[in-house]
Amino acid sequence: MSVSEFAVDEITRTLDKGLVRYAMGQREEAIRFWNDALEQNPGNARALDYLQSVGALSPSSIGSEVDLSPKDPTDAVGLATLDRAGESLVPPFSPEPGDFADRLPVGDADADTMVADVDILVRDAREREQAGDYEVALKNCEDALRRDPEHKEAQDLAETLRQELNDVYLKELQPLDRTPFLRAKDSSILELSLDPVGGFLISQIDGEITVEELLTILGTFDQFRVLSSLHYFLVNEIIELR
Repeated sequence: MSVSEFAVDEITRTLDKGLVRYAMGQREEAIRFWNDALEQNPGNARALDYLQSVGALSPSSIGSEVDLSPKDPTDAVGLATLDRAGESLVPPFSPEPGDFADRLPVGDADADTMVADVDILVRDAREREQAGDYEVALKNCEDALRRDPEHKEAQDLAETLRQELNDVYLKELQPLDRTPFLRAKDSSILELSLDPVGGFLISQIDGEITVEELLTILGTFDQFRVLSSLHYFLVNEIIELR
């Protein structure tokens, strides 16, 4: 029995909701969505692939007549996409103790070089900030902090830059009563490396909820991460505001 175009769209949305849940660390919820898609369309290759990838379905339970190879290169999301799902979209820098132990130089000369590199990055970040290039400035600060997580000037400047970018991103979203609509195809969205904030944000964009309502819904998240995700979606034409 053929599946109607409407049903195909509904199945795709169900599969994508599962991916978002998986990106948020909600494995059981993701499995539930993929099983729902499988009930709507028994033998659906994507659903079977996802379930098998997370260990919820053994290869022996899939019939030999089911072809799991993607019909389109953009549909080849399987385990590789699931493994990337937790990667940050625009991650705030928050190193854990010991994260950089294996990168610390051994000799005094190497240590002096690292300090010099950090100072250069921070100085360049200052210059970028003065030029209004806040995003590059923040990247330089985060690079500096990767080399020296305790660098006070880099920490303070990074926090200042996040506040400045926060204001910039919020201004570009005005007026906040506009509604975000998805422009990107589902396959393109699935190729994104979304962190839990970006994944949850995408799941809430339904063409009805306004920017202001989105910010309220995600009020418990770090506002900079929410706004930077919205900015990323906007400049990359993943969403548009109407």
